[in-house]
Amino acid sequence: MSSSMEDRIAALPPHLREQMRRRLAGRAEQTDAIKPVDRDRPLPLSFPQQRLWFLDQFQPGGSGYNSALALRLAGRLDVAALTAALRGLVARHESLRTTLDEVDGRGVQVVHPPFDLDVPVAVTGPDGLDDVLLEEYSRPFDLRRGPLVRALLVRLADDEHVLLVTAHHVVTDGWSMGVLTEELVEFYRAALDGREAPLPPLPIQYADFAAWQRERLSGDALRGHLDHWTRRLTGTTPLELPTDRPRPPVRTTRGAAQAFTVPASVTAALRELAQERGTILFTVLVAACQALLARYAGQDDVAVGTVTTGRNRPGLDRLVGFFVNTVVLRSAVDTGQVFTDFLDQVKQTVQDAYAHDEAPLEQLVDAVRKDRDPSRNPLFDVMVLLQNPHRTPPQLPGLRVEQVEMSRRDAIFDLTVEFQERDGALTGQVEYNTDLFDAGTVERFAGHLVLLLGGVAADPRRPLAELPWMSDDERDQVLVRWNDAHRAPPAGTITELFAEQVRRGPDRPAVVAGDTALTYAELDARADRLARRLIAAGVTPEHPVGLLVERSAGLVVAELAVAKAGAAYVPLDVRAPADRMRRVLDEAGAAVVVTDLAHESTTRTVHNGHVILLDDDPGQTGAGPVGVPVHPDNLAYVMFTSGSTGV
Repeated sequence: MSSSMEDRIAALPPHLREQMRRRLAGRAEQTDAIKPVDRDRPLPLSFPQQRLWFLDQFQPGGSGYNSALALRLAGRLDVAALTAALRGLVARHESLRTTLDEVDGRGVQVVHPPFDLDVPVAVTGPDGLDDVLLEEYSRPFDLRRGPLVRALLVRLADDEHVLLVTAHHVVTDGWSMGVLTEELVEFYRAALDGREAPLPPLPIQYADFAAWQRERLSGDALRGHLDHWTRRLTGTTPLELPTDRPRPPVRTTRGAAQAFTVPASVTAALRELAQERGTILFTVLVAACQALLARYAGQDDVAVGTVTTGRNRPGLDRLVGFFVNTVVLRSAVDTGQVFTDFLDQVKQTVQDAYAHDEAPLEQLVDAVRKDRDPSRNPLFDVMVLLQNPHRTPPQLPGLRVEQVEMSRRDAIFDLTVEFQERDGALTGQVEYNTDLFDAGTVERFAGHLVLLLGGVAADPRRPLAELPWMSDDERDQVLVRWNDAHRAPPAGTITELFAEQVRRGPDRPAVVAGDTALTYAELDARADRLARRLIAAGVTPEHPVGLLVERSAGLVVAELAVAKAGAAYVPLDVRAPADRMRRVLDEAGAAVVVTDLAHESTTRTVHNGHVILLDDDPGQTGAGPVGVPVHPDNLAYVMFTSGSTGV
């Protein structure tokens, strides 16, 4: 197949791409067709299964990889027929009766005979439905013992029920849940009529795909994909989003979600832009998300993840199993670049990623040789998804059926931005880790994203730095309310005003940080001692002094000491990458850096000049105030922002 044809296929939405590949595959002999394998030998895990098996061994008992299908059934429900239909699905698809185990140290699939799936009935009122569904959905699975699928029927009234089918991601994916929904209809109709469901037999099962994948992705086939990703991802910078709390040392999965809607008119304009640039709506959404994330993080290297269906072979579209694979989309974000040019760049990135989407994520991580950080996901911490258009609810005889939206309490990534086309508009949600972000922070992020998408739709040829993303109220807050020029500034300098406060109340508490409390007199004395050390190190008025100090009483001492020395402090974000710290110090011209013991090693890595440790307070180094004359017009600090203010 020509490279131009491959490019055109890669630019299609995932579901159309699979259809095109199947159509083209039918024109040629399939020399590597997927064939049934012997069930008497150990059945290998697929690469996606192996990743989840490892994660479950590392952190067992979680529900972050549970998948669910919830349907509201209004009308006269035949519970026996529904139970028979669910059991028919289990008998038809081996994945639904598969567990995982180890043989000779290797993970394997164990396919069990068909079994009678239990369908317990819970009774509750409408007000208790969410709690019942969430409790059932959140129950963890035991991957060794199984079963890895379960059902619950919630009775709200004699003529109203909610069916919840929950399965572990290791045996299903979003596409598979759609297949199960469609086939549930056939099995239910057949059970009502007392006949067999008219579904064609499945020539292969998921275990056959897993064995084929293992054999295919070996040698040169895998090496070619990994070579591409190694070139593309080596040196990727972690995305340092401003969080509401410090990142825990080990990644957590507690989460919540914030919904948002992109208006139909904006969605239509974005779709037209995609067609104009020869790409798909998903690419436009990725480009917009990366532009916004670059502003939030103050970085020009932005990598996000997404998933592909993994069903690029004939015969896989009606199978149930875990086929999806994860790819990384890394972009260099130049805020001076117009959006259309940036979109063209992202378009190529998406095409390349789709062309190499068979590479398993874990092997990709190993190939890039990226150090594992238990506080993060490997390679990226933000996922961007465009789900297939909203499905029409299944039609069950005698019932009105509608999907029930499930609330989630888990977050696999720092942020997952998920879009879905519905009634001409884009609905979406931002799933977020609640140990990192507050609900209000993510609500603002979602609002900024919608505003930026509107700006792209209105004028896609504006530079990224000029695209609007703040609301009028936010801009008024930043430019006006936070800068009230009607009040006269207090007379005197910072040091003079502080000295006056010390005289008024020397024993009053000035700083409280954890277990540390300093009075105004103690703070003044410590700042004087540090100021003398700065002066001894050659610091002079308006001289920039770097501060790499954790949020603590020591940080207040350091800032006041720099002011007493007449210098200007340059704060460094302790979460920032080393390269950014080094660049800030170089551009500011800071020859001296004040730090604490926790960050001494980092400071000496990014700075070759004089380093002063807060923890080395020598006690008495002179008496009386520091006598450096300071003028109100002197430089007080140098601030390097992330660009997130938008001004």
